Amino acid sequence: MKPMFRMTVRCLLLVVICGAFPTRSNAADAFSLTEDYTNPREFAVTVEMKVTGKMQASAGDKKTAINMKLNAEAELDYDERRLPPAGRDSRALRCVRYYRSAHASIQVDGQTTLPRLRQKNKLIVAEGQPNGVRYHSPERPLFFTELELLGAPGDSLSVLALLPTRDVEIGDTWKPDDWAAQFFTSLEAVEKGGIECTAKSLENDLLQVHFAGEFTGAIYGAFTTVTVDGDFWFDVKNSFFTKMVLKQTEKRTIGVVSQGLDVEAQVTLNRALKTGKKSLSDESLAGVPLEPNPANLLIAFDSNAWNVRFYHDRLWHLYKHERDSAAFRLVDHGSFIAQCKIAPLKTAKPGEHLAEDRFLKDIQTTLGEQFQGVTSVERIKGNAVDGEDGRYIYRVETFGKIGDHEVTWIHYLIAASDGRQIALIFTVGKDVQEKFEGRDLQLATSIEFLPVATSAQQATEPAQVDRTK
Repeated sequence: MKPMFRMTVRCLLLVVICGAFPTRSNAADAFSLTEDYTNPREFAVTVEMKVTGKMQASAGDKKTAINMKLNAEAELDYDERRLPPAGRDSRALRCVRYYRSAHASIQVDGQTTLPRLRQKNKLIVAEGQPNGVRYHSPERPLFFTELELLGAPGDSLSVLALLPTRDVEIGDTWKPDDWAAQFFTSLEAVEKGGIECTAKSLENDLLQVHFAGEFTGAIYGAFTTVTVDGDFWFDVKNSFFTKMVLKQTEKRTIGVVSQGLDVEAQVTLNRALKTGKKSLSDESLAGVPLEPNPANLLIAFDSNAWNVRFYHDRLWHLYKHERDSAAFRLVDHGSFIAQCKIAPLKTAKPGEHLAEDRFLKDIQTTLGEQFQGVTSVERIKGNAVDGEDGRYIYRVETFGKIGDHEVTWIHYLIAASDGRQIALIFTVGKDVQEKFEGRDLQLATSIEFLPVATSAQQATEPAQVDRTK
């Protein structure tokens, strides 16, 4: 055999061997980064988050701001299983979770709060919405503090929005769709910005992807700038993302329902295939209503100091909570619609309540020169009240002006059969009254007077919230 012929044979053998045994370390290989939502497998997820920076609140003159140091740590531990899509884009991303634990420690200006997910709310459905992940319990409304705790930056569901819709090779870059970038950052409106992803390297079947971006937009109507910089790893052999590290900064102006922020969050998320006993099997989920409904999307508000509970929709935001009052503000698509102030009144004798004529006089005294007249007065009756729990609900609608603005006030006197009573006042601008129609009745008729709390129960009351300082 001639030397040239022997070389040709060796080259042919090399080609045959390489063709028969391809290697994924070859930069020319393309990889599909997709997860199959129809696969009933479960993932074990842990999240650790640290936040540092400052919060800003309006001073008394509302022209200057008070800076408050912020430090927070949160840990989440849950099992996760994908659910079928409920629509396109962000609504295609859904999962059901079983939380083993979810807790945080938040220090603001030296005061510490310790929010945690209640034990009876271990089962949570997370689903995509245009402005981020929406959480609900299939069994009962969540507290506002529980929703904030679950909504840590870089939720495992939001990472799926960054996955490419085409196969990629090492070195490839792609930009997720605009909806995916907004979904990942939880902005309710985006003015400009985007995320760019790059497939960096492959090791042990784990493809590392770097992502980064900057956005300007709004949250609760407050101007916000968000930057993200991180990496996630995708298991190309088993087709799921398995880890993410994220640095996210946020600068937010003071809004009508939120403080200003200048913070940095460091997030580490680990996600592995669950082995052994499954917590989200078909059997365990049988009969569980995983689809959202108006009732389980409500937010519960409890005041142990007043022994009162009520439920409100997610457009209402707790603005101020002290032992003797609370204030909520209604914001729809970034626009301020109304405010509701709630305060307990002096307890009357069992079976009695504040006299209606006295309540009317108190209303006029409170409004002062702003008061111009009474639109309607009525006793609320029906399924929500009479004949069931003995609650008394009295509604008064008045009108007047705050400066040059025409305003409607809706007042409620609500009393329990044992004499405990509470007052509500809704303030609504005349120009947005149509958008507000009926929202006062939903909140007012949901009020429950709970059994009087013991001293031990009162000691567990959440820390006060004040966003007006």
